[in-house]
Amino acid sequence: MTIALSAHPALNPLVGQLADALPIKGLYYPARRNPNTDLPFYSDLSAMLQATSPRVCAFLSPYADLHNDVHTCLQSGVDILCAGPVPKADQPIASGGIHRGSPLFTKALQQRRNSSFAEPVYLRLVVGAQEPGLLPAWWAVCRQLAFASDLLGETPSQVHLCANRHGRAYQVVLTATAPSGASIQLVVAPQPALAELTLLGRGGVISASAAQSGIALASAKGTHVVPDAATPPAELAWLRDFLEKENEQSEHSGDDGQALLSGLRRALRTRQPVLVNF
Repeated sequence: MTIALSAHPALNPLVGQLADALPIKGLYYPARRNPNTDLPFYSDLSAMLQATSPRVCAFLSPYADLHNDVHTCLQSGVDILCAGPVPKADQPIASGGIHRGSPLFTKALQQRRNSSFAEPVYLRLVVGAQEPGLLPAWWAVCRQLAFASDLLGETPSQVHLCANRHGRAYQVVLTATAPSGASIQLVVAPQPALAELTLLGRGGVISASAAQSGIALASAKGTHVVPDAATPPAELAWLRDFLEKENEQSEHSGDDGQALLSGLRRALRTRQPVLVNF
C-alpha cells in the first residue's frame, strides 16, 4: 500500500523518519518553495495523486485550504488520515488519535493505573507547536486535550482559553475541570522541543519532561523511574495502526475541534479568557 504525505517543511525530520519505515511515495504542501527532502515533492495535490497513485494520504499539517484538498482525495478514491480536525469541514472527518502511539502517553497511562497512584487530582501538560501559525497551535491544543482526556479517562464539558501571539508565534493556555473534579492545565508554546507532563494523584506524582531520561512515579513507596530510550515517532505507530486495521478509525474531533478554533480566535481578538462549551 503506497502512502502520500502532506506536511509543512518544519516537519522534514519527521517526514524522513516515516519515509525510512513506510512506503511513502510523495510529499505535498501548498508552498512556493521546494523543501529539503529526498522524497518527490509536489506543490499541487492533484499532480501528486496522479504521479504516485497512493492508497492513503496522511495530512500532518493544517492549512486554510485543507478541506478542499481532503475533498479532492476523497473524490479520487484516496483514503484520508488527518492528524487533527479539518478547518471549514462541512462534514465530520475522522482525525486525531496520534497521542495513543506516543511512548510518553503509554508510560504515563501505565503509571497512572498503578494502585499506589490513586485518583488523579491535577494534570498539567506543556507542549511546543511543531510549526508556526494559528492552525498548528490549534492542532496542538486539540492533541493535548485528547491526550489529557484519555489519560484521565474522562473529558471536560467546557474549557477556558487564554491566548496571545507575537508574529506567527502563539501561546495558548487551556484550563478545565474534569467531571471527577480533577483540574487540567494545558500549555502550548512556540518552542517545538517542549514536552512536559505533571500528573498529581492522591497517592503520588507522575512527571516527565524532554530534559529527563524517563517518566517517574513518586509515591509513599518511593520513586520508580521508567527509563526512556530512542523511540519511533508517534505518527509512525498511528500510520501503521491505520494500515493494519484496514482503515478503521475511532476518533472524531470535528465538532469539538471547531469549537476550540472558534474559542481560540475569540481569545486572541478580545485578549480575554473565553469559555468554550462542548
